[in-house]
Amino acid sequence: MTGIPDLIETLADKKAESERADFVSLTAAPTPGSPTDSVPLHGGRGRLVRAEMPAMVVLGSAGASGATTTALGLAAAAVADSDGELWPVVVDATLGGGDTALRGCDAAVPVSTLQEWLNSPHPELPAVVGACSGQTSTGVRVLPRSPDPLPRRETLVSAARHLETAGLLAVFDAGAPVTSRQAAPLLADPRMGLVLTVAARPDAINRLQPALRWLDEQYGEFLIGDAVIVLTEQVKDSGAAATSHVRTHLGDFVRSVVTVPFDMHLAGGGLISWHRLAAETRDAYLTLLGVLR
Repeated sequence: MTGIPDLIETLADKKAESERADFVSLTAAPTPGSPTDSVPLHGGRGRLVRAEMPAMVVLGSAGASGATTTALGLAAAAVADSDGELWPVVVDATLGGGDTALRGCDAAVPVSTLQEWLNSPHPELPAVVGACSGQTSTGVRVLPRSPDPLPRRETLVSAARHLETAGLLAVFDAGAPVTSRQAAPLLADPRMGLVLTVAARPDAINRLQPALRWLDEQYGEFLIGDAVIVLTEQVKDSGAAATSHVRTHLGDFVRSVVTVPFDMHLAGGGLISWHRLAAETRDAYLTLLGVLR
């Protein structure tokens, strides 16, 4: 018959074995693509733990660089790639209100604004987000904003927090310029994926350098190192030379460089429908989505 001391020793051994197993489980490398999978930073120096699909901010290096179309395309790509398991919300994060809803809401126009949503009693509920936003034909929700200021004590960071609580993927269309104070709280959040759009033209690429320098001075080298530059072709066959130039001179300093080819549907300036985009354009947005993961 086992004595009390022997029983106590057996229980202690089992506890120690359990603790060792827990330690091994906690220190083991996560499965690639899991919510805790680490993301390599620029140059391999350090690692950033990020959610499997982070909230994203799309920032234009200058006006008319394609920030709005990129934000809408990126959100639609998230729906298509996840077979509807991700529910993105494109938020108009420009200072005075842009045309995000006018370009994107081809299924249902919004009945409210970003400000009214933030003023609602429970902005963190998915049903409230859905009631306040417009919708695209892919199911992406769109929250427009008016020129009015955000409600007191609310910022785009609190908007991101409400959407995260609701289980929704936030894609912020921050427009231009990069110096916008509206986007500053988002850029200061290391968990946020950053997309920097630039028109695939020599003059626009020349203006990219001071924009990158300003971001580096304000937020440090790791912000630039983790950013994705998106070159948007706004004239047919104009992107090859621009892409080669940017890849040669900036490819080692940013996460990646992605080109969105010229698309007649985008160039029309009207409502954007995912299914009317050329296959090459949809592929470019899906590539961008994969890079940001």
